[in-house]
Amino acid sequence: MFESINDPVDMLTSFVDGKVEPLRFRWRGRVIRVRKITGRWSRRDGQSLLRYFSVEGSGSGTYELCYDPRVPRWILSRAWTEE
Repeated sequence: MFESINDPVDMLTSFVDGKVEPLRFRWRGRVIRVRKITGRWSRRDGQSLLRYFSVEGSGSGTYELCYDPRVPRWILSRAWTEE
């Protein structure tokens, strides 16, 4: 099932050598570990550069996450799940 979400999520993040990477996040009361990053891209929004990640979760889901450095915050943009 595909859902367009756009919800803020609590994220555990790695910041190493100027790179940001999602490690795990909480969505709908569940903690989802990022098993694999399958894609990454950026989009400019005014003066800011939003960073997007396509990830496979520890279960059967695939997720699109966005990091907005202005706030800073993470947004779950989309989810593909079997639920």
